[in-house]
Amino acid sequence: MSLPTWLSPDLTKAFFAAERQVSPRLEAALRTDVALDVLAVAHALRRLAGGAVTGATNRVVETFGLPSSRQMRRFQRSIDELPRSQR
Repeated sequence: MSLPTWLSPDLTKAFFAAERQVSPRLEAALRTDVALDVLAVAHALRRLAGGAVTGATNRVVETFGLPSSRQMRRFQRSIDELPRSQR
């Protein structure tokens, strides 16, 4: 009895054999409108949650009188806007 090609002691060979089997099915599933909608919603939710966490973290840091990432971005932007002769 021969073993399937994806079952191999060589991890690289096993990986590429499994990838050849899974890849076409996965690509076909991800090209559907439903999958693209799910990805778009997941991306929007991740951005929303990330923005909320960043905002909360900045408020906590600023409460302790430390510079937050928001303040550092504003500071860097103001330095970048200075004329070269004033730096």
